[in-house]
Amino acid sequence: MRNNPSKTRSTTRTTSKAARSSAARLRGLAALKRVRRGQSKSLSAAARAEGTSVRTIQKLLPAALIRSGTGRRIRVKAGDSYSAPVEILTESGPLVVLARGSRQRDLAGKHRAAVMRVQAGHAPGSVLAEFRGKKVGGSELVTDLDQLSVLAEAGVLAQLDSLYATPEASA
Repeated sequence: MRNNPSKTRSTTRTTSKAARSSAARLRGLAALKRVRRGQSKSLSAAARAEGTSVRTIQKLLPAALIRSGTGRRIRVKAGDSYSAPVEILTESGPLVVLARGSRQRDLAGKHRAAVMRVQAGHAPGSVLAEFRGKKVGGSELVTDLDQLSVLAEAGVLAQLDSLYATPEASA
């Protein structure tokens, strides 16, 4: 018996559509971050820099935007409540958690950057002190240098790819 090619195609099409939507959402979140950090003057410039459009951001992330009227400039709110799966470093190793809101996503990114700077020898271990007791998605971030060294020797830090976890990686 031959397989029905239409079933295979529709499944593939659905999967790729979900992946495209997830990737577009991440590009939109990155554009919002660019505006919040002052790296881009406008949302349209940030969208261009991240390879997306303002229309896509409006469609996928409407609660992060403020529009005072028709034909008016679209502004970005200081924070948003959108959740995203992120990979953080805990005492027991890397863990994929759901970061709730822009502040938790930002904290996870800053922690990862600090860990990488410390491991590369570009920053002293004291930079991790600002993350002591901080949690992302209910899990506490690692700040102990000895534990960080153990994770580095185990090769865990070399395996870290991206801050945002893809749906396939978290399944």
